[in-house]
Amino acid sequence: MSHALNILDHAIRGDPSGLSFLEQTASIYVLDAATNPGRPTTYGWWNFLNDALNDVERYESEAAGRQQLYGAENNSLDGHVRLLATITRRVARRPPSSDRRLVGTCLANASMSHMNLMGNPDLAQSLLANNAELRERNMGRIASIVFDFSFHRRNTNNMHFPRSAFADPVAMEQLCGAVAANAVSTGPAALRHLVSDWIVPGIDSLAPLAVVAIMSHIAIEAMGKGCPAGTTNAIEALVPSVLKCAIGPILIDSLRESDERGDDAMVETSDDTSSMAGGGSIVQRTATLALRALDSWCKVDSIGSVKLRSIFSSSNINILEAIADALYSNAEIMIDAVSDLIETLLDHDANNANVSLGISIAGSVMNNCLPSGMANQLLLAQQMTGDNEKSRVSILTELVSAVGLQRFRFAERQSNGDTAVCRCLARTAAKILLESRDLIQNGTIKASGLFDLLFKAASHPSVYVCGIAVEALAVIAPSNSELSTRLLPNLQGKAIIPFHLIEDVGGSLDDYSNFRERVLVDALVACYTGCSAFYLESCGSAIEEFCQATPSPHLPYQLEAALFCMIAVSERVKKEPGKEALCIQLEKMVSALSKNSFSTTSHPLVMAKMCLFINKYATSISSCETKTVFETASELVFASFNRGLEEYNKKGQSSPVDGISPLSEASNAFKQLLCSSPTQFSTPAARSALENAWKMPYACQQMAIEDREMLCSGLCSVIISLPSEQWNASLDALAQPILSCLNVVTKEADQLFDIAGGTGPQENLVALMNRLSNEIRLLAAVVRCFIEAGASQSYYGENKEGVIACHRNALVTLLHKSWPCLKHIGEKYCSYEVIATSIGRLLKDTLSLYGSEEELPLLLEITGLAKTSLRVVAKAKDPSSLVPLLSFMQKFMYIHGSKIEPSPRNNAINETIQVTAKNLMLISYEAVRSCKSSQDSNVAQNVASPMFDTLSSCAKKCPIFLLGLSRDSQPVGEVISSSVETAPVTMKSNEMDIVLSSITFLKELVSSLASLSLEALGEDRKDSIVSVIENIKRVLQTDILITAITSTCAGISPREVLDPLSGLMRAIVSISQWSDIESSVSGGINCGQFQLGDEAKSVALQAFQKCTESEHVPANFRKLISDMWEMHQTDDVGNIAGGEAVLDFIQRYKSS
Repeated sequence: MSHALNILDHAIRGDPSGLSFLEQTASIYVLDAATNPGRPTTYGWWNFLNDALNDVERYESEAAGRQQLYGAENNSLDGHVRLLATITRRVARRPPSSDRRLVGTCLANASMSHMNLMGNPDLAQSLLANNAELRERNMGRIASIVFDFSFHRRNTNNMHFPRSAFADPVAMEQLCGAVAANAVSTGPAALRHLVSDWIVPGIDSLAPLAVVAIMSHIAIEAMGKGCPAGTTNAIEALVPSVLKCAIGPILIDSLRESDERGDDAMVETSDDTSSMAGGGSIVQRTATLALRALDSWCKVDSIGSVKLRSIFSSSNINILEAIADALYSNAEIMIDAVSDLIETLLDHDANNANVSLGISIAGSVMNNCLPSGMANQLLLAQQMTGDNEKSRVSILTELVSAVGLQRFRFAERQSNGDTAVCRCLARTAAKILLESRDLIQNGTIKASGLFDLLFKAASHPSVYVCGIAVEALAVIAPSNSELSTRLLPNLQGKAIIPFHLIEDVGGSLDDYSNFRERVLVDALVACYTGCSAFYLESCGSAIEEFCQATPSPHLPYQLEAALFCMIAVSERVKKEPGKEALCIQLEKMVSALSKNSFSTTSHPLVMAKMCLFINKYATSISSCETKTVFETASELVFASFNRGLEEYNKKGQSSPVDGISPLSEASNAFKQLLCSSPTQFSTPAARSALENAWKMPYACQQMAIEDREMLCSGLCSVIISLPSEQWNASLDALAQPILSCLNVVTKEADQLFDIAGGTGPQENLVALMNRLSNEIRLLAAVVRCFIEAGASQSYYGENKEGVIACHRNALVTLLHKSWPCLKHIGEKYCSYEVIATSIGRLLKDTLSLYGSEEELPLLLEITGLAKTSLRVVAKAKDPSSLVPLLSFMQKFMYIHGSKIEPSPRNNAINETIQVTAKNLMLISYEAVRSCKSSQDSNVAQNVASPMFDTLSSCAKKCPIFLLGLSRDSQPVGEVISSSVETAPVTMKSNEMDIVLSSITFLKELVSSLASLSLEALGEDRKDSIVSVIENIKRVLQTDILITAITSTCAGISPREVLDPLSGLMRAIVSISQWSDIESSVSGGINCGQFQLGDEAKSVALQAFQKCTESEHVPANFRKLISDMWEMHQTDDVGNIAGGEAVLDFIQRYKSS
């Protein structure tokens, strides 16, 4: 192979050197002064393209001359030409002005080493002209290739007409795209020249496929962010001639030829059937591209069906009839294109209808208030919009009828297994239904055929076809009881998990599960809204029927589906005021489930769904008139819990087909039942049963911690329902198994640890650490759930304070019992991540117990355990263990920060808390520093986010405390200064949580600085704090502001941080003078990545300046930043300065 083909060959094989060469050649120019001394030339993509085209033609000519089996040999060049065409299209998007700049940059760089050559200004101009001429010549050459009929033969893979790589459909479409991209990027004049002076006049002598491909890509390129100014006006002027003289006639001819030759007979045997746009014959591809071109031009000029019909009214083409005819194609590529086109047309019609409605409203409101001239204009506008609305209704009527007739063909294609065509027909029908639903509902349009098609689609075995139809019908169902009643049985059938998917390993079950949880649930809710009584009766009857039916392999899945249908509407049912009908059906359902004798309900899937059903309706079950219903439901859950635990002990944690664990769902249901009616479990027998369930895991040790937490939450609800004098003993009984287990396991761990000097059998020790972690986590759940249960109660009467004190004392007593063991665990094992995580969670949950000065000892115990744990973790230098403790610090500073802030009102209690907070913060700071210095940078970054969260709480609640925080012998403000100086680096992190937390910290800090008062401080302290503030402001106004501006205005930052960064810049600007930030703003905007041009830079600079000079930052500041970011989100090689988007930006913000 030659040089150019060899490089392409290396690139398509993934060779980095080949890929790098192509990328650099497409992006820059280099000076070649060695090949012809004294006559330097530039080398860039256009040079490489010229060489590559020559090499491909030479290779094909030589192969044909040797009379080899050319088709097989030439196939190796298909990939080469595809890659060449793809990159050429990308480079063609670069406007000639950008090419000139790149050549100028090349010459400027070369002038340092070739001053004698580059000192001649005529030579520079000559090189610029040569490159422009080469580009034009190459594009003319590509145009001659794409319009050459020899590359568009129906069957070119034979000895007499060997197929060229240029005839490959993918390569051909990319080459057409390159011609279109070059015309658009060169400017409106070049675009008009290509279309009006070349293509339209010579339409009969040009290859139709190339014409519609180029037209399609012209419209696509014109919608790009970087299209030159004036492109939109040029497109608007070209629309009539392009549609009537080019796209329309080619579409009609290709559809006619398709009918004459027979659609099914048109798929040819050549190898091009598997390429562009899904394959198909040359005629199918031509028709498809014509439809795509029509779709693109309608998008770029906002053309709906009404406007489209008007454009073609002066021709002999009935364009809407042609579109309807295309629906009869059996080619997926064509019918998919029709669906896209119809969606586009109807979307624009809907927008125009909204405008018409606005004009109508304006006319009715202002008709008597306007001068006669304006009134006449408004009347004329109303008449025009009225005519357009009539045309829209007429077109929708035609489309509803035309698509409704496709219902017979839909059944035919479904029987043939043609899912793709069925999907496209369903998609089109769904779109037409949604756009015409008001007209259908008021009787203007009769749509029985359309509904028949959609119901056929809703019964289709493919979840994709079914999902399209169901989503559309669900929009109509809430307001149409007849439709809801008709749709519900279909949905109930779809809710049954197909038997062939149960053991599926290919991903189809996941697809079905997604369909069921996302599409089917919404549709069921819609049906319930439309026919609630029928819905409940139908589901109740189904559950009764399946519970009484003879067991079979399919029966559990049918019962599970009926329960699923009830679960799907549970949230909707809860919002309705009357529950009489619901309670009647719930009594029937629960009774039927209990009489099943566990034959069907023992299936894991049914057990899980039954428990979830009881969970969702627990509150309603507790309010049923028949009191035994609640008891029956509880027995069902308890039986499922025992059965699930038994299975857990035998097989471990297992999940049925939909990923739900029966044991977990039973635990959740227990919690909901206990919370919804705790008094029903306060009898000795019920409490004994609950105690057995609670202690059961300690006997078998085979229950997930999440399930135990759920059970704990419910038990706390039962305890809180008891008289307050029983709380202490009941909570102690609840926690006793936990504390006993902690003591026993701790002793076992100590023995292992001490025997081996801390390096003993790690497997056994790790298992014990996990057990300890789970028990501490469960203790935290007891504390948290009892606090939440108490908060949900309303205490009344004279003894209110006494009841609250009982609640708090019960928890404090429990914690006092647990502190010795917890402290020991923290001192010895907190270097283990699982232990640190559980202790951190417990500490966070206990923080809210401190409510008054009398409880200071409790707070000191909490912070003492935190201090002990932090010291151990700091010594271990393990970031993963530090994270949960920093999370505790964040909450501690947020809750108690106001007591820490220096104030004349501070008392001895506050000073004690202040000293404690300072110690904790400095230990945390030291721990973070030790992690950063000793660990890999990526690992150490794990602590950055929680540390910034902690600093954010400090900045919000106690900024003066934070500003003065420093270690002994270190300057005042060491912690805050170090953190602010680190922020510009963390703002560029690849970890999103680090970026967001650092930005949040900076925003909180700036907000506090803006309203900070130092009056409570002495003069020396005040001076030192002022110095710290000045240093912080300097960093904010320089490094941080530059980073924020570069990231947003040049489009570098991810979208998720765009709004937070805009808020940070707004905050910094609000506390700054223009002289403070002028150089930073200029430096950020003048970075190399900013592509909007000098005038846009000037607008941005003026906007920032106005923000500093105004009392308030303008409301459109965020929008200005967002618009600049958005315009940079393009893959085009060329700059976007001078494009329509940039000019529009300049006009909008120049005067605002």
